[in-house]
Amino acid sequence: MTHVQGVGPGSVLGGRYAVTLRTSEGTHHERWRANDHTLEREVVLVCFPAASSVAAAALDAARRAAGIEDSRLVRVLDVGTDQGVGFIVEEPLTGAAPLSHLLQSGGLSPDEVRRLTGEAATALDKATHRGLHHLALTPSSLLRMSDGAVKVRGLATEAALTDADRLSDERASRADAVGLVKIAYAGLTGRWPMVSVDDGLIPAGAPVGLEAAPTIVGGVAAPSEIAVGVPNDLDLICRMTLGNGRRGPVSPGDLALQIAPWPSEQASSDGATGIGLRSRDRESLEPTRVMPSVGAGAAAVGAAGVAGAAGAASRTGAGGDLGQPSTIFFDSVSEGQPGATTTGAPTTERPHGGIAAAGAAAAGVAGAIGDKVGSFARAAADKAAARAAERRSSHDDDFEGEDIGLVDALDEAPTTRLEPPLPVFGRDVPEAPSGAQSRIALAIVGVLVLIALVIGISNVMKIGQHDGPATAVTVTQTRTPSASQPQGTTTQAPPATTQAPPAAPVSVIGGTGFDPEDGTEADQNVKLTFDGDPGTEWRSRWYGTASFNGKKDGVGVLLDLSAPTVVKEVELVLGAEQNVTVYATDSGSKDSLDGAQKIGSMKRASGTVVIKADGPLQPASKILVLVTKAAPAEAANHYRAQISEVTVR
Repeated sequence: MTHVQGVGPGSVLGGRYAVTLRTSEGTHHERWRANDHTLEREVVLVCFPAASSVAAAALDAARRAAGIEDSRLVRVLDVGTDQGVGFIVEEPLTGAAPLSHLLQSGGLSPDEVRRLTGEAATALDKATHRGLHHLALTPSSLLRMSDGAVKVRGLATEAALTDADRLSDERASRADAVGLVKIAYAGLTGRWPMVSVDDGLIPAGAPVGLEAAPTIVGGVAAPSEIAVGVPNDLDLICRMTLGNGRRGPVSPGDLALQIAPWPSEQASSDGATGIGLRSRDRESLEPTRVMPSVGAGAAAVGAAGVAGAAGAASRTGAGGDLGQPSTIFFDSVSEGQPGATTTGAPTTERPHGGIAAAGAAAAGVAGAIGDKVGSFARAAADKAAARAAERRSSHDDDFEGEDIGLVDALDEAPTTRLEPPLPVFGRDVPEAPSGAQSRIALAIVGVLVLIALVIGISNVMKIGQHDGPATAVTVTQTRTPSASQPQGTTTQAPPATTQAPPAAPVSVIGGTGFDPEDGTEADQNVKLTFDGDPGTEWRSRWYGTASFNGKKDGVGVLLDLSAPTVVKEVELVLGAEQNVTVYATDSGSKDSLDGAQKIGSMKRASGTVVIKADGPLQPASKILVLVTKAAPAEAANHYRAQISEVTVR
């Protein structure tokens, strides 16, 4: 770390920016809070020696970044030099929490990771079209505001300040895509993958305050091997991008397409705790006491959960000694790296206050879950809250912890849809019909009887008739010879007509994705192909060509039938023009066609199409719908398979 000479509390740069507080330090720069005396507002200053080798590039990068309008990118307000100091003025980040701080207690929920990564990828994709890249992405680069909004800081400037802006546009886009995947990996696991970007031109760097991800032959361990509940698509993207093959997305825009869609709002839960326990009225993250996370213990809420939370609260501090006060620093915008300067005075957290606050937190969690599981959980929440109140009243002088109210926790819990009440019928005896009503009813019954009689007579008269040619059946009979009749005469029976009953639908009860290369292809969305809603669809991941990059014959879905069935036809609803082939099989293999019976195929199929079997098939328990030529997207070089509905008859 290099201290920037001439910058400190009370310094004024550019004749208007009064420096107040240092929040972080980098290799060549420092980040300070400051007051803009001209516009009477708080700003952030990135300061560095004007004579350094990176100063000119950093100032130029900041000027170019200021020209991009996107709410997800931290805005550059001004640049300049003064008294031998180069500085970049950024918008204030009051209430922001860097991802590096959010991950101090472990990984986030998969939906929140998808949202944070997707929003950041979309913002960087917009910058890519202007020739700007980040190239220095870490969990400290990604910020979540108090209202859930996502911010990416350091576009172009971080690369210039770290002397990493030496790549072509294509390689820089790939480097940012890899950086975003590393951030997603850290968000899912709470670990940092020590993988260099762009073949070592951008080194892996320090784990930015996070524990390093375990390494295996071929790269780092997959997220699903470290954390539970990791979605298949995010797990696969991390494995492909951070493994030795170095595949995966080629740009931030490509990554955004692969992980879309994501939630539009911040998830109500972060990681294992299940309930967001932040107070709604907190406008900013000033230096405050941070209650210890209950961690995995919060997964089971109940008496043991309350006791575990209280125990965790009483063991704060590096040594974990009971009864000893602990000092915790937390700055809203510091980068979370070793040696970073924290802001504000240390605050002391006492053991009794920690126990009371942890009890209140457990009560809030139990109360929120009580909305879904009934009055038993509510009673447990009330009891936990009462115990917490007793502890607070018995230690009024010592209690300094942040009280997390049950109402706040319930407000942030997801709403529960209530079942509609059963209809209530009256007990009054209906009045008897009038004479006119009785006559009308008898007339209607009489008309219905006449119609049924006419239909019955018509059907009887049609017995023995047929509408088209039928196969004649010849029966040969041998009779005893006589004097008047020769031996071996034949008698021809009248022609008979046989009509096959219409094919009946067969229930689909489950399924998986089919991929002849790795056996995994968007398994989590296969259920959308038999949910009865043509508006939803299963979609494969993106490929660079319609022939799936020439590495496989196709991808699709392997569906389980309710019982072994002789399949006669399969109806498909396709959202785009594709080539498809349908098979019947008993094999459960997700990557092999061995033993499969071909039902039929169709080229350039779209909308609702029916593929009928050319001949009789053997009973099968599964149906494979294989897309052999993918549908193009609006973006160039983006193809994928799409299947909305599958009906088997």
